[in-house]
Amino acid sequence: MKKFTLIFLGIILSAPFAFAGGLVHNTNQSAAWSRMLSRGATTEIDGVYFNPAGLTKLGDGLHISFSSQSIFQTQTITSSYPYLNQSEYIGKISAPVFPSVYLAYKTGKFVFSASFMAIGGGGGGVFDKGLPMMEVPIASLVPAFSSMGVTGYSADIYVDKTSVYWGIQAGISYEISENVSVFAGARYIMAKNVYTGHIKDVRFTTTNVDNPNPRADDFMNDIADQATGGALIATGAGSSMEPIIEGGGGALTWDQAVALGVLTPEQSAGLQGGLVQFGFSEDEVAAMNMAQAQGSYYGTATYLTDQATQLHAGAFLMGDQEGDITQTGNGITPIIGANFSFMQDRLNFGLKYEFKTKMDLTNEVPEGKGFAIGYHDDGSVEYLYANDSTVNADLPAMFSIGMDYQLIEPLKLSLTYHTYLDKQTGWAHPEDSPNEIDNNFWEFAIGLEYDINDEFLVSTGYLHAHTGVNQHYQSNLSFSLSTNTVALGGAYKINDMFKVNLGAYYVMYDKGYYTQYEGSGVNTIAYEETYLKSTFVAAIGVDITLGGKKK
Repeated sequence: MKKFTLIFLGIILSAPFAFAGGLVHNTNQSAAWSRMLSRGATTEIDGVYFNPAGLTKLGDGLHISFSSQSIFQTQTITSSYPYLNQSEYIGKISAPVFPSVYLAYKTGKFVFSASFMAIGGGGGGVFDKGLPMMEVPIASLVPAFSSMGVTGYSADIYVDKTSVYWGIQAGISYEISENVSVFAGARYIMAKNVYTGHIKDVRFTTTNVDNPNPRADDFMNDIADQATGGALIATGAGSSMEPIIEGGGGALTWDQAVALGVLTPEQSAGLQGGLVQFGFSEDEVAAMNMAQAQGSYYGTATYLTDQATQLHAGAFLMGDQEGDITQTGNGITPIIGANFSFMQDRLNFGLKYEFKTKMDLTNEVPEGKGFAIGYHDDGSVEYLYANDSTVNADLPAMFSIGMDYQLIEPLKLSLTYHTYLDKQTGWAHPEDSPNEIDNNFWEFAIGLEYDINDEFLVSTGYLHAHTGVNQHYQSNLSFSLSTNTVALGGAYKINDMFKVNLGAYYVMYDKGYYTQYEGSGVNTIAYEETYLKSTFVAAIGVDITLGGKKK
């Protein structure tokens, strides 16, 4: 019999949803980005995030930008584990409002800027039929209890996750010369993840016509009680042989014990029959002496007692469970940047480096709502999420370099490269666990912007993102896939004060294939899981200028 340990959510819940960017960063931070995907060298107001040193190219005065995106993502996980009731699990993740707000005030050579954004997460996801990793431990009980008439199972499984990392940024840009400017600032991050869900009404399908759908915990407790009863019988039989052993008859065979009157024929037959009932073969029993027979009874009692303990523990874990976990934390990200312009600003380069953000998340869990996974040595319940425990949630350092080049008067080319130093974070090297990161995440984008006239422009873009994680990072609710993204949109300049940006993009993900294992030894079952996502986003934003025109 296997040891029952039900892990309800064995996932990296400290990582938020990331809609566009690295493993935990969101770089989809403006409607202008949504229409062309490359803003690493922009000198417009959304440069507060993408290229803060380039803000010195703005005209003197106050510049404001408001934008919001509506993000819709579908996650599909399939599993080939043979005992599952279903092979496909679909999660719907959405962020109907995903805001970015930028402020910049330029006076002379200085620009003072601030922003508010969802630097990580920003959405919620629902798996209304659970996940494979939640169901496999239940499904694995079908073959474990098949000899007792179990042919299937049913369960009510549900999980809901929301995550947002709000970022408040402030900094100062300074124009060293007409061609060179620099930036220094910081971002304060406030993180909050909320996970709710349940596993309820786990039942077996059995061949017992009188009770075809028992609750799994009742079924297992009944078997545990039978094992306890068997242990008492085995202990009693072993104890009944104690006078023989104490009298020096441990080496006697069954026939010798009867011939010497130590056992009656009926007692001998009963003791031998009892061992056969406990699974020993008749030949094995016939070859035993009295000491071996007593040891077999005591060994059987120990085994059955251990099985009863495990079954009672498994029954507890198969009982109704609810989860209600809130994780909160905060951290500070130092940021520096530089901007270089040439050819009378027709060629512009933007550089930005965001340092690693050290951050731990603290669990807030009501009593009994942390998902039980077993027992501590002292007999107390062990929870996957314990109240006041912490988990590492560092945000990796990020380096960005971008180029904007005015090819001809109406056509501009934009290139951007980002890399995220994931290998330097605490969660990339979890204590007592395998390394999760083989290479740093990187992405490259190309965008084109064409001015139809002084009021209208259209733009398009392509972005490839390449993940560097290995299978130890991947899990049903936190997996990273390489992507290809296409975007289309435009902008309308109403007047010198107002400009409207519209954009939309679609993210296509490479499918991930991972081999999982359930069971142990000769009973190990290898099966494959596949992970896939699709994301569609529409965005709108308005830029407001109160002051002079752009330089």
